[in-house]
Order: sequence, then structure tokens, then C-alpha cells
Amino acid sequence: MAAKTQDVGGYYVWEVPGKPVAVHLHLEAVDWLLADVMRGFGVVPKRGAEVGGILIGAIERGDPTIVRVEDFEAVLCNYKRGPSYVFTDEDRSEFEQACERWQPKAGNRAYAVGYFRSHTRDGLSLGPEDLELLNRHFPDPAHIALLIKPFATKVSVAGFFFRENGTFQVATPLEFPFLQRELIGREPPLPRPPKDNRPRGRDLPAEDQPDNAGGAPPESGPGYDDRPLAKPRFRIGWVWLPLSFVFLLLGVLLGWALSLGPQAPSSETQNISLGLSVTKADDNLNVTWNRHSPLIRAAQSGVLEIEDGNLPPKPVELDPAQLQNGSIIYRNSANAVRFKLIIYPSARVSLTETLEWKR
Repeated sequence: MAAKTQDVGGYYVWEVPGKPVAVHLHLEAVDWLLADVMRGFGVVPKRGAEVGGILIGAIERGDPTIVRVEDFEAVLCNYKRGPSYVFTDEDRSEFEQACERWQPKAGNRAYAVGYFRSHTRDGLSLGPEDLELLNRHFPDPAHIALLIKPFATKVSVAGFFFRENGTFQVATPLEFPFLQRELIGREPPLPRPPKDNRPRGRDLPAEDQPDNAGGAPPESGPGYDDRPLAKPRFRIGWVWLPLSFVFLLLGVLLGWALSLGPQAPSSETQNISLGLSVTKADDNLNVTWNRHSPLIRAAQSGVLEIEDGNLPPKPVELDPAQLQNGSIIYRNSANAVRFKLIIYPSARVSLTETLEWKR
């Protein structure tokens, strides 16, 4: 069945005739999820590390029941059993805490509606460990699972799973391309700069934030109302502070460079540069940047955009820890790859450096 977006503006409608559950997936959530998935996919050569977490939204009971996915919270895994997203007894607690935070409570319009995982194994099906997590933490008949299968040379695909007669399907009844451009048939609007927040992707209104207050869970989701569940907001009064810090930092660097006398231009360039470089390592490319740079150390977040030949650009989100790690391994498929490193010293300020590698 073809992708449907026209029925509900801003959403991909995943629906299979005759099935009891339909999913309305926010198109911006597709971008945020894909960024996390591709970041893990590029970490481990050949196969890639899987990532996963909790889908956040609301459930509207009916025929069919509509599960609305607005956002997600990624939950870390220690990968003690390899690159698969499989928990041990030691690292399971973080997933359990995230599930507890997003339990449906009175007054909250957003809560956990399911589980997601990237899938770098063969096929596209839930494993025993997925079913164990779903049965333990997502017992509602309307709860769903989302598997996303990333590819380096073509568009990633995904599929939703839900319970029929009390059990999850072996295979998804409908796979779909996991790329906003493919779902809407045109180029999407430019994404907002990523923020290192939880849940990943967007800021939820205060009434939608998880809390530990008691109260009965809502009997059904609220459907669509006039309030956007996750509209981005910036506090204008605070913008001057990060901007001032950035300009002060750049001023200090420029002043120090000029103080060196005749050699100032080359020193200035060296210190303001992000130091992006690429070297070939066996079948992979080792992408590095200057992790000691004050600009890198001051960055709140970043994105490494990868254009591998004629393939669509792949964004790899970088948090402060990953930026300061200073490197990432990428397995290329083309003879020419363009890398663009973007860092965000504040929400509205970005610095960019681009480098093209050719075989």
C-alpha cells in the first residue's frame, strides 16, 4: 500500500485495511529518528550498532484505534552482547526508568505508546528480546513497535508491528520508506538545529513532560486538537547570553591571533578551523576533527552531514561527548564523499566546515 500523508497534515498515515491499529507518524519525528539510527549505523563497520528507545504520543481508541507518534526518547545500551540492541540485567534499569517516566498520567497528553529499534540484522522482524520488552513494559493491545532498517546505499525502510489476537506479528504487514522526502513526494522544510534534550527531537509543553505524579491513566488519547503537541519555542530574553558568549570567544581568539604579529593570519585560520580531516583506514573512512578546539568544547551539539556520491545526505547527530571524542568511522560506497561538520555553540548560532574526500 502506498504511503499516505494527505489525510492528516504533517503526518504519515500508516494503515492496513482490516487491521485494528493505524499509526499517525509525525513527519518531523521521521527525521529525528533517522538521524539517531544513522549515527549508530556509522559507528560499527559493516553492520552498524542498533539504537532504540520509547515512542511518545497518544492513543485514540476506535475502529481502527489510532496511535499517534509525536516524539521519542532514545535509551542507551551498553552493547555487552555485540552491536544488537539487547540489554543485560545491568543496563536494563535505564530503559525501565524511561518507561516509568512516560507512563500515562492524568493531565498528560503525551505518554509512551510503544518501542522502537533500528534493525541491522537480516530481515525485518521482532526478536525474542523485543517481545520480552514489549510484553513487560507495553502490555496495552494498542501499543506498537517500530523497526527501522538502515541502508548506506539506498533509502532506509521501516515497519510497524502490533498485537493481533494477543500476539505481535512475525512480519510487519506494511513496510514503508523511512525518509520524509519519500513520504511526502518533495523536499521537506529545513530541519531545526538539533538539541541535546530528552525526549529527542522536540521540546514538549510543560503539561506533556513526564512526571511522577499519581493519577489514573487516560482511557483514550485526545485525538487532534488545536494545540500542537510539540511546537518549538525559544525564550528570546535568554538568547543574548549564548550569543554574547560566542562572540566573546571569537573575539578572544581573533585578538590572540592578531597579537602574534606578522604570522597572525595563518595562526588565526588554524585556531578558528574545526580541523575536519578524512583518512582511509582499510575499507572505512576515519573522519576526525580538532577535539581540543575551544569552539568544539563550547558546542552544545553538532551534525556531521555525509554526501556519499549521489546518495541523499545522511545527517549524523553529535552530542557534546561525541564532539569531544573527535572522530567517527564511516564505510563509504562511492569514490567521492563530502563531509560537512556543523556545530552549534548555541541554539541560533552555527559554525560549519566542509571537506570532500576522493579515492
